[in-house]
Amino acid sequence: MRLAGLVFAALLVLAGPALALDARDRTFAPGRVGAIVIGKTDPADLAKIYGAANVKYQKIGYEGGETPGAHVFPESPDFLEVMFSEDGKKIDTIIIGGKNWVSRSGLRVGIRVAQLERMNGGAFNFQGFGADEGGRISAGAPPLAPFSIYIGETSEADRKALLKYFHHEKVFSSRHPAMRNSHFAVRSIYVQAPPAKGD
Repeated sequence: MRLAGLVFAALLVLAGPALALDARDRTFAPGRVGAIVIGKTDPADLAKIYGAANVKYQKIGYEGGETPGAHVFPESPDFLEVMFSEDGKKIDTIIIGGKNWVSRSGLRVGIRVAQLERMNGGAFNFQGFGADEGGRISAGAPPLAPFSIYIGETSEADRKALLKYFHHEKVFSSRHPAMRNSHFAVRSIYVQAPPAKGD
């Protein structure tokens, strides 16, 4: 009996890492999206976690260049854009584009400006859409501060307001009069590893 118990315990230890990789998890936090731990999960493991049919390894473009990466669950509510380090050996950044991913505080793609204000405890600023990082918000509250969050239009009326009022490089307030009747919402959330202690 004792030997059987030791064997069972050993199997649990060996199975631990695999059990921790829960492909059904749709939560995110600083440094982690679902089963992916930024800087620790091997890029090659994405296909093992989510299935080879759901992961497309490819170059990811960004302002000023491109980097190795992958699309996970492309064109679905679970969509992730995963950016690797230049040598392709580590996961550097995950861009959440699907609505199914949610943080502990309720942050997710698709929520409106009013809900972001409630999470922030008040108004926030956002970069005008004429700049490179158009739509990026500046919010200091703990539920939002660890992430890079971008808002965008969700309707034709919003698109017209964007072109008329916000297509500039300056910074705007979420309380701008043109935002009052808009339906601007979160369109993407960037997740990176938390800063190392002492930085």
